[in-house]
Amino acid sequence: MNQNPLLRTDVYKMGHMEQYAPGTTKVYSYLTARSDKRFNEVVFFGLQYYLKEYLSKPLTQEMGEEFLEVRKAILGNSSPEVEQKIRALCELGYWPLKIKAVPEGSVVPVKNVLMTITNTHPDFYWCVGFVESLLLKVWYPCTVATQSLAYRRLIDRMFEQTCDDSQMPLKDFMVHDFGFRGDSSEEGAAISGAAHLIWFLGSDTVPAYKFIEDYYDGCSEDPTMLSVPASEHSVMCSFGRDGEIDAFRHMLSKNPTGIVSIVSDTFDVYNVLTNFCTELKDEIQSRDGKVVFRPDSGDPIKVICGDSSAPEGSPQRKGCVRLLDEGFGHTVNSKGFKVLSDKVGLIYGDGMYLERYEAALERLASMGYAASNLVIGVGGILRNHTRDTLGFAIKATYVEVNGEAREIEKDPVTDKGKKSHKGLLCLKWRDTTGFWTKDQCSVEDEMKGNLDTVWMDGDTVYTDNFLQVRINADRDNEFVHHIVEATA
Repeated sequence: MNQNPLLRTDVYKMGHMEQYAPGTTKVYSYLTARSDKRFNEVVFFGLQYYLKEYLSKPLTQEMGEEFLEVRKAILGNSSPEVEQKIRALCELGYWPLKIKAVPEGSVVPVKNVLMTITNTHPDFYWCVGFVESLLLKVWYPCTVATQSLAYRRLIDRMFEQTCDDSQMPLKDFMVHDFGFRGDSSEEGAAISGAAHLIWFLGSDTVPAYKFIEDYYDGCSEDPTMLSVPASEHSVMCSFGRDGEIDAFRHMLSKNPTGIVSIVSDTFDVYNVLTNFCTELKDEIQSRDGKVVFRPDSGDPIKVICGDSSAPEGSPQRKGCVRLLDEGFGHTVNSKGFKVLSDKVGLIYGDGMYLERYEAALERLASMGYAASNLVIGVGGILRNHTRDTLGFAIKATYVEVNGEAREIEKDPVTDKGKKSHKGLLCLKWRDTTGFWTKDQCSVEDEMKGNLDTVWMDGDTVYTDNFLQVRINADRDNEFVHHIVEATA
């Protein structure tokens, strides 16, 4: 696609530069997540990518002429004022803007300021609004990161209830990203895959790895993401319906050590977890590693935990966890919950979402099993959000016109949820309540607070590597990743 940053916008932005009040020299806008319908906090992440990939690209006269040609083709007219302003910007060669933002990875209550944008040159006040459409795209990685935080909090809660210290390093791997094929584009998969990796290490989304390396300077000496060898249905079917057990043997022979994941519902998962496991038991137990079985069809709660409507004593009534327990045994941790043999495990990767995973873990706990016994894979559902999930918006709150400072706001009578802050803003911190936004600030007060200048006049001035993003996230939520222990 065309990489001209002037064309990364909406049509109506193509004329706003001539619509501001005559004499305007300053515009000040802010980004916020204004909806608490699903989440009451938001994880800020992804801005660094948009700054490096798009706004840092030098502006050329050729880009300006292309913009004007496209504008005329769409709107059917030209404007001398628009032409003059665009050509002046391209002669300058960069976006004369100052962008401040909360550190990436920070967890901030909704309705607060996350980022501010203002112009650094009085002739280019209109650039603040022009880049809105592009920078607002940060809603996507922020929303995915926020969804993954919800998974992380569920894991933290259920591990605290059912697991002991020896199992805590597993938390980073309990929700595995299977979402590449469920995303709308390669770029989207990379961005959202990286957002998930703030909170977890397990992922199969390869583009996320390169995204983090290229735009967030990797994770220093710590792992960015980890995964394991795994089969799929075509692999299993290639051995024929009567040769499925040979497919299992082949997977074990190709992976004599370590964790290997084998899809188990190609035909009959209950046959796999009874007859196949009996026949392969010695081989599985003698391996230096774990065999993870993957059932991926049906009602997850019933398949994992058992179906009470099935005949007494049947594999269906017992469910996959109990079948693995019967086949390979368990230990009891210090909190009194059963932990399956370290030679076997279970992952479920079809149609799993937060509420369903929570129901499965609570059902397992009621059966006496620790949360560490069930890993899930989450695909497109992790990304099944819109900008309205958190109500992301960028709104202007301050302008200067003919030397006069004007504090402005949006306040629609039909929807008070869209009421904006007003004037200059500052993100402050209280030890008792966390982040909060002070508006109608003085110029001096606006310069303080928890927003850092990250971009100025065409280039980034502050960046974080991905390890720092994880640290920012942990700091704000008192979570502790176990990266070192998990990879030791």
